Amino acid sequence: MTAEPRVVLAATIAAGPGGTFAVTIDDGLAMLREEECFRFALQYYARVLFELVRLHRSVRDLPRIIEALAETELDDRADLFALAGLPGKLVPSMRTPIAVAEVTMRTAGMRGREIAGDLSPLRGTTLARSVLAVCQAVLPKLSGPMRDAVPAALANMNASYAMTHRYADPASQHEVPVLAYLAASFV
Repeated sequence: MTAEPRVVLAATIAAGPGGTFAVTIDDGLAMLREEECFRFALQYYARVLFELVRLHRSVRDLPRIIEALAETELDDRADLFALAGLPGKLVPSMRTPIAVAEVTMRTAGMRGREIAGDLSPLRGTTLARSVLAVCQAVLPKLSGPMRDAVPAALANMNASYAMTHRYADPASQHEVPVLAYLAASFV
């Protein structure tokens, strides 16, 4: 008997001109907020990789960009766009966004999570860079030890995709972030 899916987190990702993003994360339904925010960043990365391959047949250098971040110590004020050498920034809010995606993260089975929602308003490079914005928005919600685990989890995800999982496999968008989260939990 599997548990009914339950929403644990909701987020709005707004994209504006010049690579600006505003990310609002509502973690009020999460029992373990910090862990769910961490998992959200990983799940979102996997979902974006899946969507990029499905819609554009390319991951647009996103794994390479994330690999560079995975080799960096992150603090709660890290500017991930600058660290990646890309134009863009995270802003607190946006009056007139160009595109907005609303997503939820919900339970999937006993330990899994999945991102539900329509990412189609964010396209191509904007979709890829939204991963940086989401990760940057999550960092201040994490304690030092949890934040220190983010680079290892991202590196783990890239290694999983390089060795055994495929971006276009729907199961990978669920399995890869769960495995990365579990591995980072034991570091």
